[in-house]
Amino acid sequence: MSNINAIADERIGVRAQIWQAGWIHSATFDIFLLIFAPLVTLPIIAAIYFRIPWLAIGGGLTLAFAHYFSTASFFFWDENREYYRTRLAAFVGGPVIITIILFLLRGLNVPYIIQFVLFFWNTLHVSRQNCGILSIYRNKSGVKDPGMGQRHAANGAIVSISLFLAVWHIDTHKEVSALLGIVSGNLNLYVKIATGLIAAICLLQLGLAVARRQEMLGLPESLFLASSLGFFWPYLFIRDSETATFAMLLPHYVQYLSLVWLLHRRKFGDASSGAPVPLLRLSASLTYLLPVLFSVGFFFYFMQQYVTVDAGRWWLQTIYLLIAFLHFYYDGLIWSFRRPQVRRSILPFLLGSRGAAG
Repeated sequence: MSNINAIADERIGVRAQIWQAGWIHSATFDIFLLIFAPLVTLPIIAAIYFRIPWLAIGGGLTLAFAHYFSTASFFFWDENREYYRTRLAAFVGGPVIITIILFLLRGLNVPYIIQFVLFFWNTLHVSRQNCGILSIYRNKSGVKDPGMGQRHAANGAIVSISLFLAVWHIDTHKEVSALLGIVSGNLNLYVKIATGLIAAICLLQLGLAVARRQEMLGLPESLFLASSLGFFWPYLFIRDSETATFAMLLPHYVQYLSLVWLLHRRKFGDASSGAPVPLLRLSASLTYLLPVLFSVGFFFYFMQQYVTVDAGRWWLQTIYLLIAFLHFYYDGLIWSFRRPQVRRSILPFLLGSRGAAG
């Protein structure tokens, strides 16, 4: 009997370790900055309802542009220069095409197209970031997924449910609903029904995949999976689609900035890493990092507040759209873990500490 109890206690202990292990950095860091990131942005959400524009708009723009421009830091990595040169068509040609198309659409005043593409590309961009972070948690949990059944099931559920929630009040989005209305007066409803059915099927597939897996679903992975499935919750409770998008994006910005900071901290956290001096300073101390982030964001906030000339506003809006589209595009290249170079330069530092990665 004592042997049976000892074996049972050992199994319980192993399960407890699996349940508690697997944080990307630490329980506190992950819970507040990755899993429950919306809690960090509650003051900005409150500022919308209490009509405090400098906090709502200024805080939102600060997070947005800090997150956009943090993408540029990848171009300062010495190890990536050769990689960019070998893929000039992707890293140079693609952005040039996007810029030309955007200026043509804006210059010719073509209605609806830009906002339509922005809305759905943004939805895919945010949901795929959640898929990527979940993959890190799955990897740290020691999940063996040779056929990628777990990965495909989780990614399908996250993307499809995010899309379904995003179109919940799509009739309140002026440009998107107008373009759908040109095709059919009931297309808004058809889109909602179709995305809902797809989301239900994908959620069922996820449930079956989780039931079949041999490894235990640990606490970090399970929490982030639940958070990712409900990440687009603002669309259910905020009827105005554009306001809901703003509320949804705030925790996305926090997640992105937290991951980039953690990556740089582990990769360039000490002088021996050989990083460029600006990256070394920003990675090593929040004293340097936070003022830079705030200065970037509030520059665009003040521009938006005080540029009143029509031509100036046209250029400001066009630049904002261009930065957003280029961010979506470059992120698809920079975080593409299918590429060996990306896996070598990024993945080890997200899966473990700098020393472990080495």
